[in-house]
Amino acid sequence: MESSPTDLYLPQSLPYPIKLTSLDATPNSTIKRGTRLLSYSFIHFSNGIQETRFGTWDSAIEGDLHSWLVKVGDVITQNKASDRPAVIVIEPCKHGMQLGGLCVLCGKDMTSVDYTGFSDASRASIQMTHSAFGPTVSFEEAQRIERETADHLLKSRKLSLIVDLDQTIVHATVDPTVGEWIAEGEAWETRQAKKAAHDPDDSDDSSSDDNDEECNPNWEALRDVKKFRLGPESFVPPSLRGAQQGKGKQKLVENEGCMYYIKPRPGWKEFLQEASTKYEMHVYTMGTRAYAEQVCAAIDPDGKLFGGRVLSRDESGSLTQKSLQRLFPCDTSMVVIIDDRADVWEWSPNLLKVVPYDFFVGIGDINSAFLPKLEPLTSASTPLPTSKPSETANGGTPSPVIHPEHTGAVDATVVASTAPEESAKTATTKVLMTRNNAALEAQLEERPLAKKQEALREHELHPDGPGVSVKKTPSPEPEKVPKKPLLKNDDVELERVGKLLRYVHRRFFEAYDARSPENSRRKTGPSSKAYDVTRIIPRLRSEVLEGVHILFSSVIPLDTKPETTEIWRMAHMFGARCSTELTSDITHVVAAKRGTVKVDMARKRGGIKIVWLAWFTDCIASWQRQDEKPYLLDDLPAVPPIPSGSSPIHTDHQISSDPDPDEDDWDEEPFEGVLKDTGSLQLSAINWSDINDEVEAAMNESDDEDDNNDDMKSVRSEDDVMGNATSSVINSPRLNRKRLRSVTPSDGGGSQNGAGGRDDLRSPLSKRKKLAADRSGYSRLKEAISADELVFGGSEGGGEPSRARAASPKMVMKDEMEEDDDDDEDEEDEEEDDFLARALEEEWG
Repeated sequence: MESSPTDLYLPQSLPYPIKLTSLDATPNSTIKRGTRLLSYSFIHFSNGIQETRFGTWDSAIEGDLHSWLVKVGDVITQNKASDRPAVIVIEPCKHGMQLGGLCVLCGKDMTSVDYTGFSDASRASIQMTHSAFGPTVSFEEAQRIERETADHLLKSRKLSLIVDLDQTIVHATVDPTVGEWIAEGEAWETRQAKKAAHDPDDSDDSSSDDNDEECNPNWEALRDVKKFRLGPESFVPPSLRGAQQGKGKQKLVENEGCMYYIKPRPGWKEFLQEASTKYEMHVYTMGTRAYAEQVCAAIDPDGKLFGGRVLSRDESGSLTQKSLQRLFPCDTSMVVIIDDRADVWEWSPNLLKVVPYDFFVGIGDINSAFLPKLEPLTSASTPLPTSKPSETANGGTPSPVIHPEHTGAVDATVVASTAPEESAKTATTKVLMTRNNAALEAQLEERPLAKKQEALREHELHPDGPGVSVKKTPSPEPEKVPKKPLLKNDDVELERVGKLLRYVHRRFFEAYDARSPENSRRKTGPSSKAYDVTRIIPRLRSEVLEGVHILFSSVIPLDTKPETTEIWRMAHMFGARCSTELTSDITHVVAAKRGTVKVDMARKRGGIKIVWLAWFTDCIASWQRQDEKPYLLDDLPAVPPIPSGSSPIHTDHQISSDPDPDEDDWDEEPFEGVLKDTGSLQLSAINWSDINDEVEAAMNESDDEDDNNDDMKSVRSEDDVMGNATSSVINSPRLNRKRLRSVTPSDGGGSQNGAGGRDDLRSPLSKRKKLAADRSGYSRLKEAISADELVFGGSEGGGEPSRARAASPKMVMKDEMEEDDDDDEDEEDEEEDDFLARALEEEWG
C-alpha cells in the first residue's frame, strides 16, 4: 500500500473572511485526526458592535504534513478557500475503496464520526459495480478503474454496450393464456409424432382424427418462448414482507408469485453474438434482480455474452430513470446504449433508440408500470423531475439538467443523515411496487391475449359483422375456417440496430486510429477527442433529416410556443430545420390533416413535398429517411396511406402521436357517386338542379311547430316561384332524411284546398303522425257539437267557408280527407278516415 499526497481545503463552514494568525503544525510532522493545523481571526458583529474573535482548524485525516500553501497574515475569502488547497498531507491510505463500512485497502472502520463532522465513508461514495452490495469507490479511484478498463477495451478493439431487456431484446408477459397455447402446441406435436411412428395398418382409427384436429395457430411463433416462475419474494420489498404483506384475492402476485413467459426477439442469437465481438455488453433493466437473472439465464445460459454484468432496478438507485453514471461515472466516450425508451435516458447522446418489440399484442412493458407515460410529440413539454435535453441541428451534445436524485452518485453521508427523505423514498417505492403488481394482477385475471384471439376468430367467421361484438350462433359452420394466429414472428428490428452498432464501432476506431501522437500522449477530456461516441451518435442521428426544412401544419397547438414542443426539438435532434411560416427554402410540409392554409399555400407554390405526419415519425423511429411517395398528402384520400415498409406504432411507446390525422375532417368527404374508379371528380355527374332545389327547400323548411299566419303566408307565396322544384327535391334520394313538415288547416288557419293548399309541403311522416294522433284521442271528432251549430253549416257564394263550417267536425274531416287523397302513400289511412266520416254523417242525420 503506497502513500499518496492529499490536498486539504479549508472547509466552507468557516466564518469567512478569515485572517491566518498562526500555522500550528510544521512540515514533515505527523498529524492525527483532530490535530490543530492553524488558527485564524475574524470579525463578528453582535448587536451592532464589531468585535474580533478567534478560531482553529483541526485535521480530519491522519498522515505526514508535507507542505503549507498558505502563510500567516493571509486573508482568505470563501471563494479563495475553494479555489486552492491550504495544505498537502501524505496519507498512508486514502480509503478510496470501501465495502461494508470498512476500507478494502487498510481495513479501518469508515463509520466512525467525531466532532470534526467528517466521515471517511463520504470519501468513497461512487458505486460503479453491478451489484448493490459491491464496493464503493472515490472519484479518483473511479477514474483509475475506468482508465484501465478503457485501455483493455481499446487493445481488444471493443466498446461498451448497455443493453435493455424488455421490448428491446425480449418481450415478456404473465398472461396464463400463453402457457395454455404452448401446452396445446406441445400436445399436438406429441400426438403427431406418435401417429407418424405407428404402423400404417394400425392407423385406420386415427385417420379421422387427423382431419378434425387443428394445431393452435400461435404455436409456431411460441416455439422458442422461455418460461420461469418468480416467487412472492420478488414482488414485495424486504421491508414490506411479513405482517405488512398483502392478503386477499387482489394480492395473488404478492402471496404466490407468478409465471413469466419470455419471447426473444427474432434474430437475437445472431445479433448478440456479433455484438459481443465488438462490444463488452452490460444489461441494464427496470426489472427486478431476480427477473433480470432469469432472463439472462434464458438468453445467455453460459454467461459468455454478459459475464454477470447485470444491473437491475434493485441496484440502480431509481425506479423511474436510468443513469449512465451509475456504471461509468467519469468517462462515457466509449459507451453505447440500446433501449426502446429514450425518455428514461433523457435522450442521451450515447443512445441508439430501438423500436419497441410488441410480440404479445397490447401487453407492453410489464416492468414499466411505474414509469412516466410518454408525452405525445405534439404537446408542449411539461416540467418533469429532469429537464429534457435538446440538441443543435448539427448533432451537438445535449445539455440535460439532471436532478441530483438521478445522478447515480449520491453522497452516502447525505442519504444517511436525511431520515425524512428516506421515509418518503420508502413510501414512494411501496406505491410504485403496488402499481406494478396491480398491472400483473390484471394480466392474470383478465387474460387479454385470449380475448384478442377470440375477437380475431369472430372477425374471421363473421367478417361483415361488428367484429368483437358478434353474437355466437349455435348452428354449425358450413365450412371450417382455418384459425389465424394473433402472434406473429415477423420482427426485423435487430437487423437495423446491428447495422447502426457496426457503423458506430467503425467510425470510432477510424477516428482512434487517425489520432495524432500529440493527442494520444496528452491527457484530454472526453469532449475533445475525435474518437468519442457522444459525438459520433448525435452526428449519425442528425444525418437522418439533414438538408430537410420542415413546416408543421395542424401538428403544434396554436397556443404553444413551437420551440418548446417535443416534436420541434426532435426534428432538430435528427438534423432538420423548422420554421413557423412558409419560406422560400421550405422542403417539406408535415401535416396532420388536409385543407389547411399552409398546405394550400405550399401546393400553389410547388416544389414542396407535402407529407403526412407519419413520414416524420417513421423517420425518427427507424433512424432512416423514408421515401416520401407513400406518405404524400393528397386531396382525395380520406386517410393517409400506410406504406408497406413503414412501422406504424399504436402503443404508449409510439413516436407518432396521430395514427389517423384525418378522422375529424367531416367537411372533406367526397360526394357519393361522384368519385369514379379513376379517382377524379366528374362534374358532369352532378345534378345541379337537384342541389338548387334542395337548398331552396331547406331554406323554406321551418322547425317551429307554432309558426304564425304571416309565416305560412310567406311560405305559400313562394309556391309559384318554386314550381315543381319542391316535388323533385322530395323525391331526391339525398333528402330522404329531411321531410318538409305538414301544413294543415289547424296550423295555418288559411285555405285548405285548391290553389291555397300546400299539399306539396306535407310529408307522409307528418300525415301519419296526425292520423295517429286523431285515432289516439286528440281528434276534433271528440269535440261536443250541438245541433244548433250544424244549422249554420251552409256557405254563400261558394267562396270562403263560413265560421260555422270551419267549426264543423264533419266538414273538417271532409277537408282533411280531400287533402290526403292526393297522397298515394296514405291510401289505406284515407279509406279508414272516409269510413269514419260517413258513419258520423249517418249518425247525425
